Amino acid sequence: MNKNDSQNIYEAIRNIAAKLCKDGETYLRADLAYELKQYGINADSIDVSRLALEAYRYFNNDSNIKRAFVTNDSRSPLINEYQMTDLLNNDKPEDAMEMARKELDKTSLTLSKLQDDINLNMQAATVKEASKMMDKVMGTSGVKAVRTEASTLFDRYSKMVGTYHEGEDTVRRNIADFTTLRTDIVATYQEYAMQLIDIYGDSIKAVAPNLFDFSQVQFLDVDSMLKHTELEYNRISDTCSALISEISDSFQTSLQNSAAAYKSAGKDNKTLGLAMAGLSMLTHYMEARERTNLLRTDLTTFKTSIKRDTTRIKADLGRLLVIYKTLNDVVIPKANLYLRHAAKLMTSDIKAITASLYDNVEIRPLEEQRKELLARVKALDGEINDHLQNIDVYQSLISDLTQTLESKAASYRDAKARKPSKPFFLVNIFTFGHANKTYSRNYAEWDAVCYPLVREYESNQVDLKLDKDELTSHQNDMNAKKQERHLVKQKLDEVNKQIRARLNASDDVQLKMLPHLRTVIAMLRLGREIMETRLDKRLVGTVDIPDYSGTELLPADIENNLSLFTSTLADHLHTDRDTAIAVLNGVDDYRGTEEENRGYSEEDLAQVAGASEQALQQGISLLDSALKLKTRQLQGRLAGAAYDEAFGKIASDFRKQIKAIDNKSAFVREVIRRANLANSEDDRKQALLMLSELSGQSLSEQDFKDFINGKKQITL
Repeated sequence: MNKNDSQNIYEAIRNIAAKLCKDGETYLRADLAYELKQYGINADSIDVSRLALEAYRYFNNDSNIKRAFVTNDSRSPLINEYQMTDLLNNDKPEDAMEMARKELDKTSLTLSKLQDDINLNMQAATVKEASKMMDKVMGTSGVKAVRTEASTLFDRYSKMVGTYHEGEDTVRRNIADFTTLRTDIVATYQEYAMQLIDIYGDSIKAVAPNLFDFSQVQFLDVDSMLKHTELEYNRISDTCSALISEISDSFQTSLQNSAAAYKSAGKDNKTLGLAMAGLSMLTHYMEARERTNLLRTDLTTFKTSIKRDTTRIKADLGRLLVIYKTLNDVVIPKANLYLRHAAKLMTSDIKAITASLYDNVEIRPLEEQRKELLARVKALDGEINDHLQNIDVYQSLISDLTQTLESKAASYRDAKARKPSKPFFLVNIFTFGHANKTYSRNYAEWDAVCYPLVREYESNQVDLKLDKDELTSHQNDMNAKKQERHLVKQKLDEVNKQIRARLNASDDVQLKMLPHLRTVIAMLRLGREIMETRLDKRLVGTVDIPDYSGTELLPADIENNLSLFTSTLADHLHTDRDTAIAVLNGVDDYRGTEEENRGYSEEDLAQVAGASEQALQQGISLLDSALKLKTRQLQGRLAGAAYDEAFGKIASDFRKQIKAIDNKSAFVREVIRRANLANSEDDRKQALLMLSELSGQSLSEQDFKDFINGKKQITL
């Protein structure tokens, strides 16, 4: 691409960015790639990120370009995606490491914030809203308290899920930073390994590094967890709203009935009126309390579900912390040290010897060709890694969209079926336009209620198709890049053969190299060790916690006995004439009515007995609901204890892993300290050699003697 072509693309990127910022919109990298098709950009790739960064710099760090374009996962500005590669390509490993360090610091802060959010979710929700006197009078205060508590719980939960996403994003960026650093180390390894083989031939064997696929690392599907929790919360919230209305209506009805009973009793029988009014209101309050208990039972189930999800996130946080510490304390510091010093140290050892070897009219062009091929392999490795990351992105997006569409399919079909059909014109004529008016009214109602769902569903269908297309595109491009890499590697192997056929490394040259050989081999083995860094298989998958919500943690006979108890009460406990007399006497005692003035007709006693029976049975129902609530609360506490126990076992394993990391980290820090304080290249070499011995990769004296005598092949 010539200078003019690049400038045209930069101008296009700036213009697109300006329009997007004006409209308050953003483009994914894939969207930008599509817009740049006319400029020769054939597909979405890391080149698009590079062009965005170059355009940003070309126009003096244009803020619109930074705001307008984001990565395909929408997690960060697009210009950030290529920055580390750009720094490394321009031989700025210190700046690249500083960038990686900032991202690691973000991860530390985010995971600490996630821990705070988890702790908050583990705490009991405090209902701060003071109950109004009228709510207490009507019997709605308990329901409103439940609604407030559920809202508090859901708000905390949503915040925790959001923070987990942030933690996931930062850990992904840490992994991406390491894989970028790894690509540079691979290139260094290949370059110097080939030079050693040029000198010693088949006595030196370079092994293709076994690179760990970090795209295997999984994360919790917290969005699905949030959707489920939101449905439960909405159900409780809707029930609360309905109950508040129903209890308020019941209160008004009870109040009116009580007033009517009092008035109908007449002046001479106020005792009966007060008794009937009191029993009516008592029944209302017990019914309200019973329904509140049932609601609190649902709230307890909601809390238990949140407890499990919170425990799952807390356990997975332990895994993320181990991954973070592995990268932060050991892996990236080793990569940083290697990139800063290893190539320079190997160059100082090899250059003087190899310079004369390659200073040949036949070999010089081949050596230049080899450098170009190595550079192409490095670029292809970066592109393949980018495609792998985006394949992971689109697979996740497709999974989420598929789940969403499946969950809303029935509602979508129902909404489509409800769409009114426009009447045939003759029907409209025969009805004097009434059919059209009816259609317009029905369509307006459908458009307001159903069309948003239809629009969202069909938009998700379009997004799903586009994401599948992008996934296929990245998969095809990755396979094409792998094939190209294979062909480039074949060319590289052929060039190596030509160099070695023309290169005659004399015994004298080999002897000159021997004093430096141990260092170079150790450096290359260290490089391979860093390249082949892998995560423990326990860290790849998410941490799971068993679901105890449906487990019978209480003995079945307890619940059965409680149900039997309340059933027995309902069957055998009833009011009678004596109960009615006792109620009326109680009212007269309250009124101060003299004994001689107390007289109750059989009709009065029958009324009071009926109302008392209703109140009694409602009381038994209230008791039953209270017992069920206590049972459910106990089940919730037992489930919570089971979740805590399961977490304790998982946390213990993570603590052991962190302790092991701390031990390695202390060693790595000491090596880094020595390397930074080294007064000479030899001292720095010794420091790095210590690091290579961390995994027992050093050559013994016997190995070295056998190699010199031609009895041993050294594997790099």
